[in-house]
Amino acid sequence: MTESLADNSSGEESGLRETLRSKLARILKGRTLAQCIADGPDNIGQLRLLAALMVVLGHSNLGGGGRWPYDPVHLVLPQAQVHAVGLMFFFMISGLLITYSFLRQPNLLRFLRARVLRLWPALFICVFAWAFLLGPALSELPLRDYFSFTRSDSPYLYIWRNAKLFNLQNVLPGLFKSNPLPIQVNTPLWSIPVEAQMYLWVAAVGVLRLLRLPWLTSIAIVLLFGALIFWPMLHGENPTLDWIVRGFFGAGAIACLLRDRVPISSGVMVTLLLACLFASRTTHALPFFWIAVGYFVLWFAYVPQLPKIPFGLDASYGVYLWGWPVQQSLVHLTGVDEPLLLFAMAAPIVLALGAASWLCIERPALKLKDVRFFRARSGTLASGV
Repeated sequence: MTESLADNSSGEESGLRETLRSKLARILKGRTLAQCIADGPDNIGQLRLLAALMVVLGHSNLGGGGRWPYDPVHLVLPQAQVHAVGLMFFFMISGLLITYSFLRQPNLLRFLRARVLRLWPALFICVFAWAFLLGPALSELPLRDYFSFTRSDSPYLYIWRNAKLFNLQNVLPGLFKSNPLPIQVNTPLWSIPVEAQMYLWVAAVGVLRLLRLPWLTSIAIVLLFGALIFWPMLHGENPTLDWIVRGFFGAGAIACLLRDRVPISSGVMVTLLLACLFASRTTHALPFFWIAVGYFVLWFAYVPQLPKIPFGLDASYGVYLWGWPVQQSLVHLTGVDEPLLLFAMAAPIVLALGAASWLCIERPALKLKDVRFFRARSGTLASGV
């Protein structure tokens, strides 16, 4: 009996060790990106919200100007800032999701309609609110001067230029003129035209059916952005942030195209973080850092088991749109110049505005992306999904 119990105990311990080894191997080896997408769920909503808050955090120096000492990314890598990494997160996610969207439903008109509904309604409401409601309330000018048609910085031009995503206007009459970082109403809007441009690139590649050639298209993306980003670095020039985030969009597209061969593994993530850490004080830090950031997006999206955002709220776009002008307004009204205090004051406000933007503008608009209006055979106008 004693020997039998000992044998059973030994067998259980052996089984437990085997189970632990199996789980550890699975964690380190991971799954392919295709398996992660198919299995679900994901943390993309949480990652987008994190990226938006990182942008707000990075802009929390508006009260005093200059680089502030609390940037967690800059402390690790002096060549980078937290708001730039937040933008990299956004564009990497977009490259993955937008490419996958066209692959799933390669319908050009539906694709373009969905992209318009995702970007423009919330953007238009934001610029309209600042041009005609909040702008005149906070402006140092009387309403008569503020609404003058002859001004080069008029609110009418502000709406027109920003809504059409060309020749953006970042000033409104008499607004934020006395702030430490004066007159800039909503600087982060520069990235919205870049995002829209990348949507058009995906549409063009999709129409040409190049997405059916994943390896060829991926190589072309690598060569294109390698030349635009790394070639200037070889000549001692730093690439601009707008081209860097385009490169992250391209990286997301490559991950989508080669998803059957892209491993999502904690082992790979740890290896890249260590490589990035060791290279952080060398002249080759940025490429290692970019690779680690791009892979972190994929890892974070599918590996950790995070709690879901309540009610499916996707406040990230609204947080991004409203973050800068809310921070400028707080500086204008309160004179706060401490970065962490400004972030603590702004974060709940922009989260509330982001949630309102999602519930009242973005989600209702996105419901229209699959609605079709056509004439039925009976001659009546019908709509369907």
